[in-house]
Amino acid sequence: MLNQNPLKRMSNRTQNRLVIGTALLLLLFLSRLIHFHGLEMHTDEIWSIWQSYGTVRQILQWTPYDWPPLYFLLIAGWKELVGIHPFVLRLLTALIYMLAMTALFRVMWRLRGIGAAVLVTLAFSALGFSIRISTEIRGYMLMYMFYLFAFWLTERYFAKPSFRRALPLAVCMAGIFYTYLPGTIGFLMLGLYSLIVYRRAIWRWWLPGLLGLIFAFPLLFFRVDEAADRISSDWFFGLFRDQMEDYFRRFTVFQYEGYPVEVWAILMILAAVVILFNRHRLTRHTIAFFLWLVLMPLVMFLLNPIIYLFYLHYSMALMLGMGVWVGWGLSFLRHPGLIVATAALIVLNLYPFHLHYALGFDEPFETNFKWLSEHSQWGDVVLIDPGCTQTCELYDDKKWDYFTDLYFPNGLQYVDHPGNYRRIWYITDELNPDPQTSAAVNENRVPGIFVGPAEFLWRLYEAPPDVDGILFENGMRFHGVDVLDNTTSIYESGPTIIRREGEKVRLRLWWSVDESVSQDYSVATYITSAEGQEMVQFDGPPQVIDPIYPFANPPPKETSQWQPGQYYVEERILTLPYPIVIGRYAIQLAIYDWQTPDDRFAAAGVDDQNLLPLKSLLVDAW
Repeated sequence: MLNQNPLKRMSNRTQNRLVIGTALLLLLFLSRLIHFHGLEMHTDEIWSIWQSYGTVRQILQWTPYDWPPLYFLLIAGWKELVGIHPFVLRLLTALIYMLAMTALFRVMWRLRGIGAAVLVTLAFSALGFSIRISTEIRGYMLMYMFYLFAFWLTERYFAKPSFRRALPLAVCMAGIFYTYLPGTIGFLMLGLYSLIVYRRAIWRWWLPGLLGLIFAFPLLFFRVDEAADRISSDWFFGLFRDQMEDYFRRFTVFQYEGYPVEVWAILMILAAVVILFNRHRLTRHTIAFFLWLVLMPLVMFLLNPIIYLFYLHYSMALMLGMGVWVGWGLSFLRHPGLIVATAALIVLNLYPFHLHYALGFDEPFETNFKWLSEHSQWGDVVLIDPGCTQTCELYDDKKWDYFTDLYFPNGLQYVDHPGNYRRIWYITDELNPDPQTSAAVNENRVPGIFVGPAEFLWRLYEAPPDVDGILFENGMRFHGVDVLDNTTSIYESGPTIIRREGEKVRLRLWWSVDESVSQDYSVATYITSAEGQEMVQFDGPPQVIDPIYPFANPPPKETSQWQPGQYYVEERILTLPYPIVIGRYAIQLAIYDWQTPDDRFAAAGVDDQNLLPLKSLLVDAW
């Protein structure tokens, strides 16, 4: 018997419920995972991570009055295991969300069966604000997890009151308190629910309430005075109708573009109609959920002039009433309607709405930093334009600190003036640039590749290897060469370039003209042996590229059209033969008139054949 498969001991009905519940949780996990890519972190998320950088004692000291330390301690432990990348930190929130949905599914299964459990869980998960708290790196989902477990454990405790069942309920209630102080407003909803469903038995709250108070006492002693200052306010929302509309919209669709608020209005009305047509099933639970949806927002609104309760985060326990009401009402539909309702809620969960959490302009810090880490190279510096104050969030150094640690663990050099740096990543608000800084950055530099919107533009400004350059007798000035990696646009450094037989050598040549030239000249690049024998040759007009868009709209190749005061950048590829003798070779350059190819122009530093040495090349093989 001890080795018997547990599944064989289950009834077919229980196994089916287990399969449905598991499939539902996997579906919901996927619905959160699809939002992770491209979801930018906002200031509060980074602040949550930043708070967890210290020791346990420091974290306890740093937490604010409305945020107890539990979530920050959890983040601190999690990042020690998996790191600080946004994906793995969001993954923690998604895992907490899965636990929360397990509790919601279980309590609804207990109250009304598998159909209601599926529909309520899907409805709550599809709410816009639920999508937010289950994908962002904040403690709200942890608070909601404790809240939903407290809901489930309340059902279990009142069904069979005992110390053994009161203890975990008290732990969850204390967990809410240790995670987010305003979350304790949810106790009002549990109290209302208990009063309606259990009536006279409500006195049994004394045991879990007392235990919860004992568990929460250390934090009560430490935080309550400060929390009172936080939530006191004489600000009033104004017209009730407008605020109820805002309350409904913010919880159902939050501020996501394209999320259909009308669908939620239809679902809630449909749930009410279905319940009215099934009045014989109008139980105390249905009444409790209706009052949760309607009465509690009214009570909190009326209390708002005294205590600042109706704010979105403080009153988020009300959101559960929305999700439960929709799922509970739709569960009374007949079979075809149940399938349609389930499918609609699945679509709402899986549809990739554009998520954003900032009320104003959303700075793509993560996108830009990731892109910069892929395109920057040793010696690059970053200069933030003084005019980029608001969109660059210079007042909030935590963002810069976090993303620099994440994508540049060995450091990233920030400068406050362009100086003589060759490659500068210049970060600007193009709508409000600082003229002096912009002029200094552009001096002797070419604007190149960029990322980000105009309000938060990160662009490479690059000077040539040799600003002064070498003047050839035909009037062209050569400003140096870079050797590019064969798979990226990163420059190779070092006195010697090494390649294998048959590989390519990518060159980037920099040119200018002091005055307009009348002829169209050709440039030849060679790989020559130690004996002067030409092994590889590439000649023709300059292969000019556009540094911003290398493969589109390049400047003219004809040197007769080149203008003074402008750099011209060209790229060439020299392919080594296979086989080739292993040894050292030289990369050289020459300029000539295409009509007289044997007459090369002279310049300082050329040899007796008017060849200018560029780089040393080592060809090696087994």
